[in-house]
Amino acid sequence: MPTPCSADRTLWDFAGIDGLQVARHLFGEQIAHISPFQSLTTTLQGRPCAVLRLCEHNFRVALPQDLELDQLIHPLHQRVWIARSPYLAALTLPVEQGLSWLYQRATTKPLHRLQPLPGDRAVPARLDGIAVLIWHHSWLGQLRLELHTSTVDLPLVQARVAESGIGADKQAIAP
Repeated sequence: MPTPCSADRTLWDFAGIDGLQVARHLFGEQIAHISPFQSLTTTLQGRPCAVLRLCEHNFRVALPQDLELDQLIHPLHQRVWIARSPYLAALTLPVEQGLSWLYQRATTKPLHRLQPLPGDRAVPARLDGIAVLIWHHSWLGQLRLELHTSTVDLPLVQARVAESGIGADKQAIAP
């Protein structure tokens, strides 16, 4: 069963009036060309980085745990908030089995589609009534399928994954 810690990455969220400007500064102009719920894989200070655009000025960033995104953003003096939310957790599922299972179990609201879910895409969904964000992206050269949920719902999501028999990695991301 996954545990709420990760040895290879952590999630940061940042948003605000200057969110896109900060993202451009950190990740380059290419970040301005992706739509909400699209992501890109890049580097930040020579380290692996995956950036998900959640809305116009709101981003989720996966980084190695030893890279402190807030220390890179605060000196910019921009109008953004940044945090590793204590309420956010993520599980990594095997990509093919996970997608097949999610296509059968997860539901989305109109305008969002789960199937197909190509790489560098995310979709908000419900898994047996539990709010999740499903993110399919690359990390360290490998495709990843992550379920992001609240820490309150994490045990329920872990139980659903365990019941499915597909397994999840032995670690869950939690700040």
